[in-house]
Amino acid sequence: MTPFIRTFIALIALLITGCKTVPQVEEGEIEVNFWNGFSGPDGQQMEKIVADFNREHKGKIRARMQIIPWGTFYDKVTLGLAFGGAPEVFVLHVNRFPEFASHGVLAGIDDLVQRDGMDGEEFVKTPWEATFWQGKQMAIPLDCHPLGLYYNLDLFEKAGIKAPPTNLAEFKDVARKLTIDKNGDGRPDQWGFAYTWLHSNSYCFLNQFGTSLLSEDLTRSGMSTSEAENAMKCMLDIIHSGLAPRPEGQDAWLGFQTGKVAMAMEGVYMMTSLTKQKDLRFAAAPVPQFGPKKAVWAGSHLLTMPSGLSDKKREAAWEFIRYLSENSIIWAEGGQVPVRKSILETDRFRKLTVQSEFAKQLDYVVFEPQSVNYNLVATFGDSAFEAILNQTQPAKQALATASRRINNILERQ
Repeated sequence: MTPFIRTFIALIALLITGCKTVPQVEEGEIEVNFWNGFSGPDGQQMEKIVADFNREHKGKIRARMQIIPWGTFYDKVTLGLAFGGAPEVFVLHVNRFPEFASHGVLAGIDDLVQRDGMDGEEFVKTPWEATFWQGKQMAIPLDCHPLGLYYNLDLFEKAGIKAPPTNLAEFKDVARKLTIDKNGDGRPDQWGFAYTWLHSNSYCFLNQFGTSLLSEDLTRSGMSTSEAENAMKCMLDIIHSGLAPRPEGQDAWLGFQTGKVAMAMEGVYMMTSLTKQKDLRFAAAPVPQFGPKKAVWAGSHLLTMPSGLSDKKREAAWEFIRYLSENSIIWAEGGQVPVRKSILETDRFRKLTVQSEFAKQLDYVVFEPQSVNYNLVATFGDSAFEAILNQTQPAKQALATASRRINNILERQ
């Protein structure tokens, strides 16, 4: 093989994997490869933490971070676990955790947690409990990213609105004041509200009305229920009342960024896209309580390591995981909510005004169903949400169709 071909292959491999050039591992250092999908500003924050770790552990442990876009991340992790080459530490979204844990490819860490006195009382309850599978702990939560209400301060002030809404009645009143149709043609120049990601927005309403994609015992659909129908009716009523556009053909987030939408529900991870928007003054608040139950959709990034590591590698990987968790205030500054209570109580975190507002919801966040079959059936729920809110199918019919398809999958498992 010629030097040119070797160089060409190396360059192609670099482009495919998304590797970054990092200092070489020194003699005596243990290498810990760390895979994640943090390809945005969050990745820059994580790079800072990794650089600090390497500086403090020089001569002992060297962490190598590799960013792989989420679109291909799980395929690459799966191949690495199945055929070799998996990293010592990798991130899993909380809704993918059951799938990997159920196949026995994640390392149990109960002994390490107990040895180092890492008490669950130090963490927010829901993210901590999500790291267990069949009674065995296999991950540490890095963060929690709940949905929240973003609102335009200039538009609020212009309309004489002094505070964000906290319930459905207040929400409708505020949205009505913020919806402006100058021409009276039924096509407002400014919307009071707009649905963004239908997946998270719809789950939030389902949760507040006491249901989810699956039943509580995870054995059947939770969609063909009166609770799900009431949740969808509530979402539709906001559109029918002229307070929000139909999602079809609307870039709601761009509308919020450019001042054409006054309120939008999105995750805390979208904050950084707003800070870069010129002339946009915004703030955040907890999601209003639309239904009878206080609940909000949320996700979480979990730190895991594969089973089968040598003792030295396992100890080094655990040291790295602990460091990421203990220094997650830096991660929070990039647009996340930490889950260590000691960090949440610091002045440094309280100064992060947007993240602090989102954190007010941590006691009632709801994750997506922790089912090994979740990723096989989630698309049926998304299709129903889209059909209902774009009014291409009646709610009852769309929910029944989703339920039938979900139950068919579950019955075959």
